[in-house]
Amino acid sequence: MWTGLGVAVLAGVLSFLSWDRADQVAGVVSAVVGVAALGAGVYAAVGPPRGPDVRVSATGRATSRGGDANTGFVAPASTAPPGSVSVDGTGDAEADGGSANTGFRQG
Repeated sequence: MWTGLGVAVLAGVLSFLSWDRADQVAGVVSAVVGVAALGAGVYAAVGPPRGPDVRVSATGRATSRGGDANTGFVAPASTAPPGSVSVDGTGDAEADGGSANTGFRQG
């Protein structure tokens, strides 16, 4: 959507300029977009570190009475977010004055 809007705005602006001026503006816009695309590609390749992928499945029931109950996965708090997280078929979680987890929790 944003790309289409940007192209439409650029086409509208260029249509009101002379050929020489439109050529100059198009050259500058092309250079800026090219540098931005290069930066986005480099960021995607070496971006922030990710943790491992996590899959939690068929964990059963967790009940807590004042403490912690866990049948899922608790990841340590870190600056690196986990990779993909998949949770399916988890059981019920019930807590009375504590915490219960049957899926995924970070921190």
